[in-house]
Amino acid sequence: MINDSDLERIQKIQAERWFSHPYAMNILKELELVYHQPKISGAAIGRSIIGRSGAGKTTILKHFINEHSQDGKCPPLFIEAPSWPSLTDLLSAILEEVNDFKPTARTAKDKSERIIRIFKEIKPSMIIIDEAQNFAEGTSKQSRSCINEIKKITNTTSTPTILAGTDELYPVIQIADQYTRRWRPIKLESYPEGQDFVYLVNAFLADVDLKKQKGFLAPTAYSAIYKYSGGVVGLIKEVLINATTNAIEDGSEKISVKHIRPILDVD
Repeated sequence: MINDSDLERIQKIQAERWFSHPYAMNILKELELVYHQPKISGAAIGRSIIGRSGAGKTTILKHFINEHSQDGKCPPLFIEAPSWPSLTDLLSAILEEVNDFKPTARTAKDKSERIIRIFKEIKPSMIIIDEAQNFAEGTSKQSRSCINEIKKITNTTSTPTILAGTDELYPVIQIADQYTRRWRPIKLESYPEGQDFVYLVNAFLADVDLKKQKGFLAPTAYSAIYKYSGGVVGLIKEVLINATTNAIEDGSEKISVKHIRPILDVD
């Protein structure tokens, strides 16, 4: 990599990569418990994965799906929740995920019945609904309508469901105790400043071939990275990608505090 052109090195740094850091592994462990639970008639227990924007929820979920894409059964279905709690839009998104675009299912009732028929045939191992905090954007009645429909599909087809979103998802699953039990919340934490944070930064830098980058960064550099990322994994990556790019472009080939700049305001 070091002998590549500057542009090629920057492109490789920007490429999506998987980091098996401890907080991500904890989420994957919870997903595995849901995935491998015994099949029973009725309610399958899922989880709510909750974390700040940029915490890496979607990356973890897609890594999990990829890991189970060759299991010999229908892999987990990945659906992005509509931007507001529209039952019709939610059901349409599920049908699109299973490549069913037939116009025969027009009403929400028609769509729901079609989903259940299809699920009983293909037997999906799991349904993952990302951006589920969007269910909180409407009224309580609209939120209940979407969540109750997910619950009905889960009960009827014995398919566990994962909801993933930001903190705004909490009020949705706390509307009723049965929701909280069905989708027990698991928090994807941000990293506190300290040794674990340093390990995470170093794990990223291990894949970065700067010509003069050796060993640890200066303590002030770690502090600056934390200041601009708040310990949020996605923002840590963005800060480091930009810092590495800056170090390549100015020819220094080594990350210093001057290369570490803010991405956005962090609480």
